[in-house]
Amino acid sequence: MSGRLQEVTARIGNVRELGGIVDSMRNLATVRVQQARRAAVAVETYAETIEGALLRIAPMLPADRPLSAPEQKGSAGAVVFCAEQGFAGLFSEHVLDALQDDEKEHVFLIGTRGNAIARVRGLAPKWTAPAVQNPGAVPELADSITKEIGRQVVLGHLLRVTIIVCQSSEQEKAKVIRLPLFPFDPAVLGKSAACAAPPLLNVAPEKLMPELVSDYMFSQFCLAALQSFGAENQARSERMTAAHHEITHQLKSLEQLQRTVRQEEITSEIIELVSGPTLAKLKRFNRHSRT
Repeated sequence: MSGRLQEVTARIGNVRELGGIVDSMRNLATVRVQQARRAAVAVETYAETIEGALLRIAPMLPADRPLSAPEQKGSAGAVVFCAEQGFAGLFSEHVLDALQDDEKEHVFLIGTRGNAIARVRGLAPKWTAPAVQNPGAVPELADSITKEIGRQVVLGHLLRVTIIVCQSSEQEKAKVIRLPLFPFDPAVLGKSAACAAPPLLNVAPEKLMPELVSDYMFSQFCLAALQSFGAENQARSERMTAAHHEITHQLKSLEQLQRTVRQEEITSEIIELVSGPTLAKLKRFNRHSRT
């Protein structure tokens, strides 16, 4: 085998090995997308239950204890859900682009890869945490965020908090959305008037409400973490699918080149075999002619 044919054959082997890695990453990302979507169904139900409880109890609060914070001038913050790993395209960049100028001093960033990109952009997050790699890790992450945001709000460092997360679904393309978390949207609270009769309580509403608010924040962070987990892996699956198509195209080209080089070598060998006896006869003829 000639050097050129060996080189082409070795390159084909390398590309096939790379294709196996890409396919494994694509399959894993696809599985994770399905896991996120299945888990999100239960979390959405939980979040709706907590929100419903808030809406039913809100009218029971004393007039001087509104559910939402009064309008004040203060710091705005954002809980930003970025990518944990690479090969997700511009996933983190699009999420970070949604930050408003007044939120950049108080960024609570989720995702190791996104944290690195944010620092390249000159952002210095106040608090960071790795993004989840499986749905089972969502409650622990959401609890950590809830405690940190709650602490910042109680200390008066934050008067407005927004969740920035990328969502994707089977029907729609991925999109980055902003979800107001605190103070509570008056339009949402207005729905409480249409709720059923106030529930029977064994605890005073003003004592129960802080727990419900904490549970509400927890449910929203759970949902956002799952949505980001699914969207990140959807983006990675799409990137790996594009890489798979490119590898398939390269393999076809290399295999065609391999066939061409092999045919050239076979042709060259046949010519040498055919021309060998002829050259020998010509040499003998020339010797006889000189004699």
